[in-house]
Amino acid sequence: MKITKIERAKRNKEKVNIFIDEKFSLSTYDQLLLKFDLFSGKEVDDNLIENLKKETQIYDSKRYLYNIISRKRYTEQKLREKLLIRKVDKEIIETLILEFKNNGLIDDISYLKDYLDYLSSQKKYSKREIENKIFSKFKGNVDRNYIKDFLDSYDEKEVLQNLLKREKNLDEKVIQRYYRKGFDYETLKEMFDNLKKGG
Repeated sequence: MKITKIERAKRNKEKVNIFIDEKFSLSTYDQLLLKFDLFSGKEVDDNLIENLKKETQIYDSKRYLYNIISRKRYTEQKLREKLLIRKVDKEIIETLILEFKNNGLIDDISYLKDYLDYLSSQKKYSKREIENKIFSKFKGNVDRNYIKDFLDSYDEKEVLQNLLKREKNLDEKVIQRYYRKGFDYETLKEMFDNLKKGG
C-alpha cells in the first residue's frame, strides 16, 4: 500500500486527508504526519495505519476534553460518558481520564466541595434537595461520609428562616412551596407561625 495523496481537509483546516492507493483512508493532524514521517509516495502497512488511527483518536479526544472542560466543569463519570458517545476506545478513555486527573484538570473532590458550597450558600437548598442534586450529578460516585458531615453541619433551620423572612405574603402556598423543596413540614409550620406572630 502506498500514500498517493495528502491534502488539507475542507471542513477542518487543522486536519489533513490521507489517500492510500488513490482511495481516501483517514483524516489526521500535521503533528502526526511528522511523528509517523508520512508523505506522498511512502509505502505503508496495516499496522502503521492502525497506529495512526489510534493516535488520531487520542489527539481528537484530548482536544475535545480540553474544549469542553474549558467552558464547564464535569464529573469524571460524565466525561467518560461523553467520550463513549463519541465511540472512543475504552482503553483510550481510561488513559486520558488518568492523564487529566494527574494534571488536576479532572478533580471530583474539588468539584463536589464547590458544588456543595454553591447549593448551600447561593441556592439555599434544603438538605434533602442538596443530597438529591449531588447524587444526581455525581451518580453515587462520591464520598458519602464527606456529604454526611457537610449536611450534619448545615444549618437548614437558619437557611429556612432567612428564606421565609424574605417572603412578602406568608400563607399556606409558601409552606407548600418550601415543603416541595425538601424542607421539613413541622419546622416550616413552626417558623411560619412564629413569623406570623412577629417572632
